Amino acid sequence: MNNNYVVGLMSGTSMDGIDVSLVKTDGINLHRTGYQIHSNYEKKTNVLLKNIVFDFAKNRRNKVLLSALSRLITKDHFNAIKKIIQLSGIKPDLIGFHGQTIFHNSSDNESFQIGDGKLLATLSKIKVVSNFRENDILHGGEGAPIAPIYHKLLIDNLKLELPCCFLNIGGVSNLSYWDGEKLIGFDLGPGNGLMDIYCQEILNIPYDKLGSIAAKGCPNFNMVNSFIQLPYFKKKYPKSLDRLEFINFVKELHLYDSHSSEVLATLLELTVSSIVEGIRILPSPPQKLVVMGGGQHNLHLFNRIKNSFSFEVSKADDIGISADFIEAELIAYLAARNIKNLPITFPSTTGVKTPCVGGIVHLV
Repeated sequence: MNNNYVVGLMSGTSMDGIDVSLVKTDGINLHRTGYQIHSNYEKKTNVLLKNIVFDFAKNRRNKVLLSALSRLITKDHFNAIKKIIQLSGIKPDLIGFHGQTIFHNSSDNESFQIGDGKLLATLSKIKVVSNFRENDILHGGEGAPIAPIYHKLLIDNLKLELPCCFLNIGGVSNLSYWDGEKLIGFDLGPGNGLMDIYCQEILNIPYDKLGSIAAKGCPNFNMVNSFIQLPYFKKKYPKSLDRLEFINFVKELHLYDSHSSEVLATLLELTVSSIVEGIRILPSPPQKLVVMGGGQHNLHLFNRIKNSFSFEVSKADDIGISADFIEAELIAYLAARNIKNLPITFPSTTGVKTPCVGGIVHLV
């Protein structure tokens, strides 16, 4: 495969829809075309998805329900592909299809992404690469995170001072560290996930815009201190988390304190403390930390992170990276690496035994 057009599709743990990016890549380098969109899930997809995710233990063996959701998610992704083709006037040579993560459990080496790559290839009449995590898990890895190899490319291309860290704050926050020799990746903590759940379930709003509610509250530091003592934060990387891993803290805080500003201030501080702890266990502190994902738009969260460190902390958008679409670019890059038979996960990023190629190819 030469430097061809690839569409990357990513729906993160926030489950708010599909990020789509059209790039040119050969799996070694990547060039942006400037065409990128966000496409919302249809309402019926969103309702069924959230019902299944929030009671996955009950629904995981309901094949009829999961099959119905898989078709809905795949069709929504197909509609997103049609939009970017219409916008760009370019039919891609390849599609990278991550699917929607509905469950991740590193303890049992389980990671479920729902979506039908074969169906998407049939609908789009374009070759599809999907299921990027399964091969890693089969070879002893945790299946996550899968972003570090692309973050390394960006750090090198931008000639950022090393060591450098990329901090992606989605439903879960994860870190990529590159010092010119060691590439390290692991999940840090809850990211936006707990704050968003509280906003959606209790306040009936999608999220705390700019962190303005949390900024008015005072964190419960007793709760924060007990949180950061949990075994996960003392565990050496590589390690990974599910979005709902710490959901009990939302329930406890809601029972303990009825003031939304106090609850959100504490949940935000859980995210900050887990980031601080993750940086602490790295081989050496970074010269620069680049924040991306939805979390970079939470002004209060970003400022709390920035004020927690003496080194430089920047937003991805400020250094020329389109942070909202970096994961879609990542999936396009990983799809191209699959075609080139290049590894996407490594012992120091997922715990896999040897560097591992990921993805399954679905032909038209």
